[in-house]
Amino acid sequence: MTPLSALIQKYAADWQPSKKNFEDKVDEVTDTFNQAVHLLWNLCESSSTAVKYFNSGNLLPVLAKCLEVSVFGMDTAIAVAQCLLIVTEDNPTSVSKLQGSSSLLQKLLDLEGSEPAVLLLRTLSCGLTLNLNYGKVLSLSPTTVTQLVCNLSATLSVDHRKALNSFTSNLPLDEAAETPKQKDMSESVTAMQYLLEAQKIAVELLANICTGDDDEDAMDQDSSDSSSVDLLSDSGLAEEDVVSVAEKFSLSVPSEVHESLVSGQLVQKVEEKTQLPAENVCEILKNNVDGKHIFNKLLELRCHALLCLSNLIAGLEVEDLGGTSNLYQMWLHIGLLIFKQTDQSDTKLLEAATSALREALRKLAEVNCNLFEELTESDLQLMFNAEMQCPDANVRTNLIRSIGLLGMIFTKSMETKSQTLLKNIGKFLLDICNRESELWVTIEAVDTIMDVFGEDETDIAAAQINLVEKLQTLLPSLKHKVRLQRKSLGDHYLVVTTVSTNLSRFIKYKSKRVSLIGQTNGHGI
Repeated sequence: MTPLSALIQKYAADWQPSKKNFEDKVDEVTDTFNQAVHLLWNLCESSSTAVKYFNSGNLLPVLAKCLEVSVFGMDTAIAVAQCLLIVTEDNPTSVSKLQGSSSLLQKLLDLEGSEPAVLLLRTLSCGLTLNLNYGKVLSLSPTTVTQLVCNLSATLSVDHRKALNSFTSNLPLDEAAETPKQKDMSESVTAMQYLLEAQKIAVELLANICTGDDDEDAMDQDSSDSSSVDLLSDSGLAEEDVVSVAEKFSLSVPSEVHESLVSGQLVQKVEEKTQLPAENVCEILKNNVDGKHIFNKLLELRCHALLCLSNLIAGLEVEDLGGTSNLYQMWLHIGLLIFKQTDQSDTKLLEAATSALREALRKLAEVNCNLFEELTESDLQLMFNAEMQCPDANVRTNLIRSIGLLGMIFTKSMETKSQTLLKNIGKFLLDICNRESELWVTIEAVDTIMDVFGEDETDIAAAQINLVEKLQTLLPSLKHKVRLQRKSLGDHYLVVTTVSTNLSRFIKYKSKRVSLIGQTNGHGI
């Protein structure tokens, strides 16, 4: 870091880049500076130590002045903005120094044009504006909030698949051949990279805007998943005290954001970013030197878009998501991606996709969606197989919760088909409890069982799969594992111990319910 810091400090005085010469090449001094900034960006992104060096080296003022596009050019301004976006995140030292450049950031927010470079720089300036306020959207003026969301919307409005179709159609068949169009192709590659990077940052920022406090979100999610706690508590929370994720969203997100999300059709735009272009386009990208890097950026965009979509689904009302039918179609699209189009080893994508799947199902369950009538046992088996084959515990947990949410939807119908699917889900969840190696994932399955079969309408189905007897058999070994692993559970400790305690109470409660069923209805499927 010391040599790099010293190199950048050389540009602290009155340096300005030379104009391009007649051969249209950037001068070497500017090129060196841009490469140094890129290196600094990568180091600070991966190391907190590098950020400390950045602060102590007083590098921010040197970089901030280079945001002046009219003086330093678009490429240099973009390189600097990318670096500053990283170093100003939750970094009071850098934030305080960047405050003096707020008028320059406003100029970037006001940039006009739809070229990829303009979109990227505007999007980066949105991120820097948020960083100056430590991500607290409520502290921004309504005018600024509206401008930020409008800029993000403009970035996401560009059809990336159409752009990639056009890009691949112009790729040379012979990469080694020298052609007059090589310079044009290089510019096209840069433009494509800028577009995908801008859209990735846009969905990241949008997700952050719509998230609120992470800890509170986690608590909300736990409470919304664990209906078993309400069922078994002596005095559950009063209905008016329970704040849903959507209600919390409306309290923590400015009305300007909500209005822009809906009027700008941002949910639809984000969902579009989860879709890849045609297979032949992807193949061309993967088989081209420049295309490979662009294809990797495309995959990153899809992953971040799914995470953003998950947040949007969780926070918005069904009507704002296009209605029940549209949300159901969204669920089908995500399910197709997970169960038929994704390698089970791609855990990063699967975690993002299963998170979105889970939120879509949660929302559909909340409104008692009746569009699952066409779901078959084969469809369920796809979900079961994905859970059994997945090596990642977080993904398995998302799938377990998703399967449980489907079960809760089926409890609303007494039709034979729905009851059969409900029993299949119950048996599968019980199977997880006996084979899962991670204790906290086992606990998630147990809690899901209590969520699904906590309703009195499930008594017959519970009896027919011998739910109580199997849970009674499971209980001693589960408590033994909890005692053995108590000190190594970490963040999972509270959930594990709570659910383990609740299981005994659930068994007692459900056994009384099942005992009321006549012997002729009690056994046999």
